[in-house]
Amino acid sequence: MGIALKRKGDKNMKKMRKIFAVLLTLAMVLGMSMTSFAADKNTITISGKGLDAEGAGASYGQIIKENRKSTLGWQFASDDIANKFVEAWNKANKPETTLDANGVIAKLIQLGVLESDANENKNVEAGTINASTNLSAALAAVTSAATNNLDLANGADVSTTGKGLYIVTAHSNGYTYLPMAAYMNTNGDNVAVVAKGAKDQLNKKVAESGQSVAPGDEVNYTIDEEYLYIAPNANPKTFTITDTLTNGKFKENSVKVVLKDSINATTGKELVADTDYKINTYANGTDLTVDFSNHYNSAYAGKIVVITYTAIAGEVTTAAPLTNNAHSSNGTGKIVEVKPVSFKVIKVNKDNTNEKLPDAEFQLYKKANEGDANAVSLTLDNKTTVYGIPVGNVIKTDANGEASVNNLDAQATYYVKETKAPNGYSLNDFAYQLRGADVQSAGTITKTEDNVTYTIQTYTYTNFTDITVKDSKLSALPSTGGIGTTIFTIAGCVIMIAAAGLFFASRKKTNK
Repeated sequence: MGIALKRKGDKNMKKMRKIFAVLLTLAMVLGMSMTSFAADKNTITISGKGLDAEGAGASYGQIIKENRKSTLGWQFASDDIANKFVEAWNKANKPETTLDANGVIAKLIQLGVLESDANENKNVEAGTINASTNLSAALAAVTSAATNNLDLANGADVSTTGKGLYIVTAHSNGYTYLPMAAYMNTNGDNVAVVAKGAKDQLNKKVAESGQSVAPGDEVNYTIDEEYLYIAPNANPKTFTITDTLTNGKFKENSVKVVLKDSINATTGKELVADTDYKINTYANGTDLTVDFSNHYNSAYAGKIVVITYTAIAGEVTTAAPLTNNAHSSNGTGKIVEVKPVSFKVIKVNKDNTNEKLPDAEFQLYKKANEGDANAVSLTLDNKTTVYGIPVGNVIKTDANGEASVNNLDAQATYYVKETKAPNGYSLNDFAYQLRGADVQSAGTITKTEDNVTYTIQTYTYTNFTDITVKDSKLSALPSTGGIGTTIFTIAGCVIMIAAAGLFFASRKKTNK
C-alpha cells in the first residue's frame, strides 16, 4: 500500500515538473514578444546645454522618408522640403552644383547620412554621420519642417512616420543651437540627439578694485563667452569679440586668452595669437578685437573663452566715466561704466565755526608705504602716523572757505593736510583721512544698437564726506599798560641834545 502511494506521488511530481517547464517556456516566449513589441516604438530623444531651463523646448519633422520602390530607396517628405534642401545644398558648393533631388539623396547615402539597404552603411548603423560642408546649410534651409513637439523628458515617438531622416531644432532663452539631423535606420533603433548650442551672452566683469577710478588708474577686466558653434559649411565663419574704450586706453601686452572646459573651471589652456586667434594692435589704443574666424576650431565649441586685459583710465570725470563697450559677433554685448567721486574741504575759525576762511591752502595725498618714492610722513588727527604721496596741485579755499577736488577713486585711501593758513591764523598740523564713499547698487539696463543687444552696468559710489578743518587766530603781542617806550626815547633824545649843547657852550667860554 505504502509503495503504491509513493509511486503515485512520483508520477504527480513528474507531471508538475512538466507543467512548470511549459510555463517557464511560455514566460520566456512572452518576454521576448514584449521586447519585440517595445522595439516597435521608435523614439528620438534630445539633450544638451540649456535645455533644462524653463521655457526650453525642441521640435522635429521628417524631411526624408523611406521609399523602397525608388532606385535609391528614399525620397523627400514633400516637394517644398526637396526644393529648399536641394537649393541650399547646391549653393553650399564652390562652384555651385546643379544636383536634383535624387542626386542630393545619393550624396547623403555616400556621406553615411542615409543607408542604401539594411545590410550596408555601417556608419549609419553605428549612429555616425560623416562631416559635410553641405548638410548644415541644407538643414538650416528646412527648419520650418520641424513642426512637431519633441518632448524633452520622453522624446518623440516616430513609429507612425517611420524610417528616414528627421530635422531637430532646439530653443532655450539665451542659447543658440544649430539644426540637427536624426536618422532612424531600417532596424528602428532609438536615436539620441545631443543639441549643439552655446550660450549667446557675452559676460564682462570689472575687477572689484576697479569699480571706481581716477585718472591714470589701471583697471582689470574679464570677458567670457562660450566658443560658438558654427556650421561646417558656413562661409565666412565669423566669431569675434570686440571691446572699445572711452576715456581710457589699453595697456600694452596685457591681453590673455584662455580656453576653459566650464565657467567654474579654475585652470584652462592658454590660446596662442596667430594660431588660435588673431588680435589687432591695441597697445595705447581704444579698440581691441580678438578674432577667431580664420582660426575657428570646432573642437572648442561649447567651451568657455576667457579674455583678460588691463585698461588705463584717462581724464575721467563723473560726466565722462571710463566706459567699456564689449560685444560679440553673436549679437550680444555688455557696457561697463565706472566713475570717479569728489570731496570738499571747508576751512573755519575754531572759535566761530560759522566764520568761513578763504585763502587756506591744502595738499591731497594718496596712501603709500614708508619708503615709497615721494612718500611723506603725515600725522592724523588721532595722532597716528601714515604715509602718503602728493596728488595733484595745491588747492585753495574760495571766498566761502571751501575747496573741492574731483575725479578721485572711491576705493582708494586719501589724506588732506593744510599747507598754508589764512593770514592771522595758525596752521593746522594734522592730516585728515577721506571717508564715506560707499558703493551704491550697480544699475543695469539694456539697449539695442546696430543689431547688438547690450546690457549696461554702471557702478556708482557716493562722494567722500566733506571735511571741516578748524584754525585758531594768532595771538597779538601783550601790552604793558603804558604808552610804551616812545616817551622814554624822546626824553633820552632831548637830554642828549641838551647835554651836547651845554658841552659846546662851556668849551666856547673856556676858549675866551
